[in-house]
Parts: sequence; structure tokens; C-alpha cells
Amino acid sequence: MPARPLAIALAAMLTATSALAAQAPTVQKYTVEAPKSTNIPAPASLAKAFPDGFPLGLGSGVVFAGKDADGSIVLYAVGDRGPNADAPDYVPSPGAKPEPAKIFPAPNYTPSLAKLRVKDGKVEVLAITPLLTAAGKPISGRPLPKGAVGSTGETPLAADLSVLPTDVNGLDTEGIAVAPNGSLWLCDEYGPFLVNVDAATGKIIKKYGPGQGLPEIVAKRQPNRGFEGVAVTKDGKVFAAVQSILDVDGKVKASKAPFIRIVELDPATGKTRMFGYPLDTEAYKKNADAKLGDLTAVSPTKLLTVEQGKGADKKMRNILYAIDLSQATDLTGKTAPDGKPLETVSDPAELEKLGVKLAKKTKVADLRALGWSAEKAEGLSIAPDHKTLILTSDNDFGMTIKPKNPVAAKDGKPVKKPGDYQLAPGGQLSHDGKPVPTTFAITPTTDKTELWVLTLPEAVR
Repeated sequence: MPARPLAIALAAMLTATSALAAQAPTVQKYTVEAPKSTNIPAPASLAKAFPDGFPLGLGSGVVFAGKDADGSIVLYAVGDRGPNADAPDYVPSPGAKPEPAKIFPAPNYTPSLAKLRVKDGKVEVLAITPLLTAAGKPISGRPLPKGAVGSTGETPLAADLSVLPTDVNGLDTEGIAVAPNGSLWLCDEYGPFLVNVDAATGKIIKKYGPGQGLPEIVAKRQPNRGFEGVAVTKDGKVFAAVQSILDVDGKVKASKAPFIRIVELDPATGKTRMFGYPLDTEAYKKNADAKLGDLTAVSPTKLLTVEQGKGADKKMRNILYAIDLSQATDLTGKTAPDGKPLETVSDPAELEKLGVKLAKKTKVADLRALGWSAEKAEGLSIAPDHKTLILTSDNDFGMTIKPKNPVAAKDGKPVKKPGDYQLAPGGQLSHDGKPVPTTFAITPTTDKTELWVLTLPEAVR
């Protein structure tokens, strides 16, 4: 090729590349750190590992709350149920069926709201507000009693593996949204519950659960996979996304359900509807691996979410999608031909034949391609310009759990998952029915809550 045409071709390629770069989202990255004065005290047994206590977690949910006169962004954020870790299954008596358990090293921690300001290149924590019952009593993040609406059946354990009391008011808050009247809506993973809260006091105004204002079927959520995201539209409708596919038959790991449920609640009338969010089923080894993050509302029929989870290629996925509900079918009362839940229908084409249209979705951005490194994008909110997004990760209260002296499995590899062990009331650990010398240590991490201000090249409408 002659030099001049080659130069023209190269110039054209560079121009095209520059145009594509100009159209890419831009990201401003921050770290959210609450003052040490807000740290959660650690028990005496963990004082050496956590001399300053557990750092506050504030990244489970986030919502745009406005701008100050100087243009700084003001946000509400929420943390989850507090410092917790996976635990050995609890066996309440000899021969009893093992029950799921969780360790709560700070069992009286109260899930809290936070008000944040993004200004001068940093995030400032303006206020922390603990959640309270309508009577003004602090709640905790411990599980609900067995048999209660919303119970996961988990046994709460202290750091020394002794059994803790459950909490009938316990919440595992995961998302936050602002209502037109200025109150806040929170979603929870236990029930799953939707909770309307007074922003100034943290008092619960009203609480909705399965069969208590919400569709009963959402009680089929997988444990710790309840409502993960919540959004409120300008007309006051509340949307909540279940984190993963429902476990309708106790065989969720084998489920081919191609959708996750999104619930709509109209607080003014009490009416509810449900819609199906279509999964990227081909991207996962099993459909139960897919998770939704937070929700944010663009319009009465359009939402944004992050679909995420470990893909079949063993790489993490964090894809931002716009969800269009305008043509989606209300799933209320809809079942498979044999009367079973729609989750037993694996083919979207079969759902169409049943008159069920899932929501439509459009890819907005691949967060991994933009540099997102945390496992999950937990908080998501959109500003009124419909171009500016806020995303947050979770620091998990700066703690994790590690095994000491793990036993070897049949393949010779060490058994590291706490849930693969069993715990007797006296504290003895066993594996496959045999006592083991294994113990578990709660240790600090350096994880921080990340906050992104992501600006899209075009507004989402």
C-alpha cells in the first residue's frame, strides 16, 4: 500500500479508536472508611486480633440522596447484619439432623444507616443511625426463631461457638432506596422483608414479609439469598429483587430455572406483582450460581441491576444491565402446567407458550472490564441526570474465618469449609461422624468498602 493511503488508514483507525474511548464510561474511585469511633467492639477472646474492634460495614446498599450547594454528592448507605462468619453445622442432640449455623462475634450489633458525602476526592461519613423497632428498641442482625416467618433455620453462635439467642426482630439489610415522602425503604435477606424506615430516627414504620403483604412464594428464597436490591419509582412503587433463583423443591443446585423474581409493591394499595428477570444461563455452571445485586429505578418500568457470580469459566462476572418491565408478565398466580412453580420450567420458549414473558434486558457496562475487582457490586444507585451511577462493595466488617488443623477429605485435600464440619452442644467438632482436632479462627482482613462514581456516555432512559 502506498505511504499516503496507509497513513490515511492508520489515521482513520486511530480516530475510530479515540471515538470508542470517548464513548466508554468514566470512573472515579473512592474508599469508604467510617471513623474508628464507630468501630464495633470485639469480644475479649478476639481483642488481640481486633484491638480496635471491627470496622463498620456500609456498602451493602447505597442510594443517591441529593447534592449540596457546592455540588458534592450526598448518599444514604446501609450495612448488613453485622460481623458474621460461616460456621460448622450445629447438631442440637445426638442423632439429630445438622442445622445451618452462623458465627456472630458481635451479636448485639444493630444494623445501621449511614449518611455519606462525596467531596474533594474523598467520602465523608456524616451520620450513623441504628435501626429501631417502632417502639424504639434496637434490633440485631441475628437470625429469626425457627418457624417464624422469614426464618432461615440458622443457629446463631458466639465467637466461642456457644449458642446465642435468636431475634424475632432480626434483619439482614441489603439495599436502600428513598421514597417520594423522604422515608427510606430497606430490603432484607432473611424473610425476605421490605421495611419502611424513618430516615431521621431509624425507626421502622412498616414491615412486609412473605404472606404478610408480600407474595408467599418468595419465602422459597435460598438461605442468605433473599432480597438483595430495592428501588423506589417516582410514583412510590417499591421494587425488590431476590438475589438468586428460588428453591421451590429443595433441589436448587440442579435447578434449571431461567429467571429470578422481582417483586413490585404499591404501598398505597398493598397490591403486589412479580416479574421474571432472565438470567445469562449459558454463562454459569449452574443457574443457582447467578446473583443479582442492588436495584435502582430509571422510570416506572425500567430498572438497573448488576448480574454477577462465578461463571462457568471460573471467572467472576459483574455485568450492569437495564431491565425493561413494560411488556413483562405479572407472575402472580402463574404456574407450570402441572401446577408446580414456574421455576420448574427450564426453557424460556416454554414460558412464552404459557403466556409468560420475562423482562427484557440490555447490557450497559461490564464492570470487570472497567476495573472492578471486588467479588460483588452490592450497592447501586442512579442520579437524576440518568448518567451518573454510584456503586459500592462490602468490606464484610473486616473479618473472615480460617480453619486450623483441617482434616483431609477422601481425596487427600484439606477440608476448609466450616459447613463441612459438625458442632455438638459441648463444642466438639466432628467430620463424617468422627471427632477432629480442627478449630476455626476469626481473623482480620484488609478489605475496604469501595465506592465508584461511574459516568455513562449517554443517559439511560
